[in-house]
Amino acid sequence: MINKLRKLARKTLGLQSWEDLTVQQHRAMWPAAKELQEKHIRNCQVLVNREKMLEYMPKDAICAEIGIWKCGFSEKIINITQPKKFHLVDLDQAAIKIANQKFAQEILDERVMVHTGDSSEIIMSMPDNYFDWIYIDGDHFYEGVKKDLEAARLKLKPDGLIAMNDYIFLSPIGLTKYGVIEAINEFCLKYDFELIYLAFQGRGYNDVVLRRI
Repeated sequence: MINKLRKLARKTLGLQSWEDLTVQQHRAMWPAAKELQEKHIRNCQVLVNREKMLEYMPKDAICAEIGIWKCGFSEKIINITQPKKFHLVDLDQAAIKIANQKFAQEILDERVMVHTGDSSEIIMSMPDNYFDWIYIDGDHFYEGVKKDLEAARLKLKPDGLIAMNDYIFLSPIGLTKYGVIEAINEFCLKYDFELIYLAFQGRGYNDVVLRRI
């Protein structure tokens, strides 16, 4: 990991070594997210993992998952929350194929709907005040997260929830800089949403759940 950081420093700033970086240069490379206020976290409950988080999510609800990968968490959402309508959204055709195979019966029963395409556009195509909750694990870069959050806000019921995966600054896998914390914090500050759950993950890929204050 340190070697990768050193290479990144040389490439980005033209330095001979990672040790040449000043504190200011470290901070300039990765600016901190805006800080939340007390009102945004006062009701936040810490949970051991995201499976425990699902136990607190609305049951028999209309929900969506953005970014389904191999549908492992999709299956847990179905088993734990028993949704009335569950929209699965992804750009990746391989993920869509897995969803169509794994949830063939639920699709026939019109309990599961599978969508392929831009996640924010798909969410925006839904009726207003439609979703009880939405789980977002799609684009992890700032602009993509911001678009998904904006779309979710417009299509949630007044008491609806937004769950976000990977509330982390820097992914340890590939040292990828995420924009999730920045986008979420700005969203909460702008629209008066609060964090009500923080669910831990062993490598720091934590989940948070948001609701309107």
